[in-house]
Amino acid sequence: MSTPIPLPRPTAVVYCDHHFGGIDGKTANGLVRHSETYEVLSVIDSGQAGHDAGTLLDGRANGIPVVASLQEALDLEVARTGTRPDAMIIGVAPSSGLLDAASRTVLLAAIAAGLDLVNGLHEFLNDDPEFAGAAIANEVEIRDIRRPRATKDLRMFTGRIEEVTCPVIAVLGTDGAIGKRTTATILVDALRDAGIHAVMVSTGQTGLIQGARFGIALDAIPAQFGIGEMEGVVLDAFRSASPDVIIVEGQGALSHPGPRR
Repeated sequence: MSTPIPLPRPTAVVYCDHHFGGIDGKTANGLVRHSETYEVLSVIDSGQAGHDAGTLLDGRANGIPVVASLQEALDLEVARTGTRPDAMIIGVAPSSGLLDAASRTVLLAAIAAGLDLVNGLHEFLNDDPEFAGAAIANEVEIRDIRRPRATKDLRMFTGRIEEVTCPVIAVLGTDGAIGKRTTATILVDALRDAGIHAVMVSTGQTGLIQGARFGIALDAIPAQFGIGEMEGVVLDAFRSASPDVIIVEGQGALSHPGPRR
């Protein structure tokens, strides 16, 4: 029986101006290191243009250039393949979860150039009249990664988590943007290399954009449904993938000061 040929991944430019390699650039950082869904062509950061993204992040070149502008990213792909990229991914993840005016201008220009927009922010761009209108006019799609399902479809805790018989390991940390997702990804890869069938459950926007098969944007789920949604996605992973172990990307921080006040 022949092995099926995998379909080519959509191509994408990652927008991360002035933040690549920093805390607020964590989505771009993650995509440069690992992406199953998209083939990352370039990263936009005018302050670090001309460098290799892998060299900037980890000291190892990976062939993904950092460019100064959207136009440079478009010209680079036209020169390489004769076509434009398929999508623009918002690679910044500011603590506010909102776009600034300069970013809006670049993203609207990407839509005008015919690129789909992948948005992991708390600000849902399909609800923004300017972005929604531009998407319709240019026949492109905006994906709001953090948008939860309708409230009527969210899950409450049932206790059926007891049906999961494999180990479930949560990767936790002492702060946000400290490397929980990156550590979980490396751990899953190492377990698989050792012959252990490991599955990752992602709980943030970056993991979902990277292509996590199982996951939710936990910080966008109303608190009443958070534990039920987590139970549900772990059950989904156990039933669908029959793993030896499930690795859960943690959220938040063990040392959060709020509960101590």
